[in-house]
Amino acid sequence: MGNEWIKPILGKGFAILLTLRLKNSPAEDMVKPTLETWFKVITFKRGWEQSLDQWRFEEAFMYLAQTCEWFPAPKHLLEAMPPRRMKALPEPQISDEQMAKNSARLSELLKQLRRGSYAK
Repeated sequence: MGNEWIKPILGKGFAILLTLRLKNSPAEDMVKPTLETWFKVITFKRGWEQSLDQWRFEEAFMYLAQTCEWFPAPKHLLEAMPPRRMKALPEPQISDEQMAKNSARLSELLKQLRRGSYAK
């Protein structure tokens, strides 16, 4: 399955939360079923990409560890996730010829605006 990489991250995040002994933490015999339920909930009708999302899961668990007094629900993890980092687009490649055409057109438009004759 494509989301199996999430399981070890859930396990590590759960370990942190369980170590904090938050109120309403699952009993020892319920940790595994709780992890399985979290995995089902988090992956239901969602697509995750390890290269884009692993750091988001890790940061969300750290945020929960810093802020929660009660053991969180999967909803809280999803809400705590920072947005994906988007790669910046490369600068557009404009030739000198196109730059000159653009400048000439811009100059013409500015002249028309100054004269008030922009509606031809």
